[in-house]
Amino acid sequence: MPTLRKNEGTISLFLDFPHADAKHIASGLKTESDFTEDDGIISISISSNNFSDLRAIWNSTMRGIIASEQALNAIKESGE
Repeated sequence: MPTLRKNEGTISLFLDFPHADAKHIASGLKTESDFTEDDGIISISISSNNFSDLRAIWNSTMRGIIASEQALNAIKESGE
């Protein structure tokens, strides 16, 4: 089995996506990752020194987006 090596440097992931409720979705990201929201576009930037940590940050960020979207949908469906 090959020996795993530590990464030499930083691994980064950048994601831009539009969302009709971008301001509300972005507010759910405040504790998850670096982001900006501008005119309906959410831009997310995450970095780490290893893939395992990057994946954990990514998963946490995506769970935050999904939870925010589900909460917004529930509010819309209830008519509030």
